[in-house]
Amino acid sequence: MSFSCQNGVCSNKGNSHRQTKIRRYQSLVLLSGLCGIGLVAHAQEALPEGVRTYFDVTQRFEFSDNPDLDTDGESDFFGRTILGYGLESERSFDAFRLRLGTELEIGRKGESTTNLTNSFARLSYERDARNSDISLNADYREVDVTSDDFDEDFDQDGNVINQDSGTRQSYGFRISSEIRKDAPIGATFGLSYREINFRDANDPDLRDSSTLSLSGSVDFRISPNVTTSIVARYRDFDTEFPGTSRETIGLGVATELRINPVLTANAELRYDRIDRSGGSVETDEGVSLETSLTRDLKNGSLRFELNSDVVSNDDSRRGYFGVARSMELPRGQGLSYSLGLTRSDSTGFDPLVALDYRYDLPTGQINIGLTQFVATNDNNEESINTRLRASTSRQINSVSTIGANVSFYNVNELGDTGEDSQRFSVGLSYERVLTRDWSLISGYSYILRKSDDTSDRDSNTVFVGLSRRFE
Repeated sequence: MSFSCQNGVCSNKGNSHRQTKIRRYQSLVLLSGLCGIGLVAHAQEALPEGVRTYFDVTQRFEFSDNPDLDTDGESDFFGRTILGYGLESERSFDAFRLRLGTELEIGRKGESTTNLTNSFARLSYERDARNSDISLNADYREVDVTSDDFDEDFDQDGNVINQDSGTRQSYGFRISSEIRKDAPIGATFGLSYREINFRDANDPDLRDSSTLSLSGSVDFRISPNVTTSIVARYRDFDTEFPGTSRETIGLGVATELRINPVLTANAELRYDRIDRSGGSVETDEGVSLETSLTRDLKNGSLRFELNSDVVSNDDSRRGYFGVARSMELPRGQGLSYSLGLTRSDSTGFDPLVALDYRYDLPTGQINIGLTQFVATNDNNEESINTRLRASTSRQINSVSTIGANVSFYNVNELGDTGEDSQRFSVGLSYERVLTRDWSLISGYSYILRKSDDTSDRDSNTVFVGLSRRFE
């Protein structure tokens, strides 16, 4: 049997002064911890085999014509200290990774104190035993309006790219496990939770929200070529009024059929029920069907998908047909892409595209990622969200490296009255190794935020500084 669930608890906004003090204390605790860990890591001479630790310190000076991304922002010149700590442990059967970081803005115009911002903590653990495996991921981050660190926040709420004031706190975890992988009867399990809270944000469409998801299956391996599963899922999305919360329950069966050594078919038939509450009170229910056919090729695979799912739109249903291709190319290249069409009765057909490209160069790397997906926001409005990220780095000589990155986020609300939003950023960087431990860094970044219902905002920033890693 498989099950999935999502649940969230919204937090009420209290006194802004008190919240500011709380955030300051939290950041000070993280900063103190980072400094203490860094000193211990630097002082420790020998570490166990397979364990690696490091402590990064970067001091740079920045000039920005609009550091707060305001409509009529003022320029500012200030210092930024970036601290980071990492711990990694890898063995043949498990891997552990921990990363902590924060930034200090020093000398901001009109600020009498040092601002701590963009603090984060990320933890992951994976263990692979002979007949089972488990993975755990947890993260926390607090970011300001100039950060492009959206990650899973954009998947939960595309409106995060419209944040124009305050900070965004996000935290969550994900656990997944598979047991008795090769036994006649096995099981899979998944649990995840994510919460997003906005502090001192002026946009009324930015509401605190949380999502708790639980999914699992019991798998019956009838033969080497046939596996049948009982699947179930539960998802609870909770947001502040007048937003719409949604509780989803699904139960069904799935089958994987290996037709021949290179051709595999998958099908899942499930009954879904979605209960809305808050701004919209309604129930969507029915049968969902998801099918795919995958063929293994010499240098990858080819997959066809055909789905019809119960969703919480005006039609209570959305269909999808797509073709996906993955390829391993020569000279360190990897490519995967998909082309598809999604449809509902009220909005018609819309294309969906995805791309992932990697090219490992002798002295650098190129990465391109594009994802499009249909999302439902906390107003129960559907949109096609697009995320594009590209980056490259190249070593010029033995001491110099240049890099560039581009990111683009787009929210295209479906329907005649939908409002669209975009966020674009580009960055250039140069690093020169001065000594074994010290590097000179410099760069430029540009951010543009556009929305149908607000004025455009943009900023230009240049910086120069020094960085050091203690290992």
